[in-house]
Amino acid sequence: MAEQIGIVIKTEPGNYAQVLADRKSSCGGCQSNPDGCLSCLTSAKIESRVANPVNAHAGDLVKIHLSSTNLLTGAAILYLLPIIGMFLGAFAGVLVSTAFGLTQIIGSIGGAIAGLIVGYAAVITLDRNPSIRQRMMPTITTIVAHNVSTPYVKKVSCCG
Repeated sequence: MAEQIGIVIKTEPGNYAQVLADRKSSCGGCQSNPDGCLSCLTSAKIESRVANPVNAHAGDLVKIHLSSTNLLTGAAILYLLPIIGMFLGAFAGVLVSTAFGLTQIIGSIGGAIAGLIVGYAAVITLDRNPSIRQRMMPTITTIVAHNVSTPYVKKVSCCG
């Protein structure tokens, strides 16, 4: 179970919110630098769209939850689907290459490239599916504190 504390920077229609939280990474101590991570040149903060069933407002400090199952499922889809597509494409390329009189190496490379493209297309298609996206979306579970003062919060909310 992945839980994180963040601050709501704006709310969106349909019970969604933009939340700013600390980036969790394997970099270890680089988060202590106020300018962000120097080793990977990214900010120490991450902005995410999350489900907002508790009706948190801009400026609220909230606890965000993403189940381990959803986190691992999302990672498996993102990383394994293109690899599986590449392997299946390589094997299919070997079979197809003999039908067209090509060498097995050419067929395998061409099939692997085609399978990788199909795998990434499948990932993009699954990501754009609203029901899958909503099921795997992080959710605000608790409002920790109301109206926390921070320069990141946009006080204008699109929902009123």
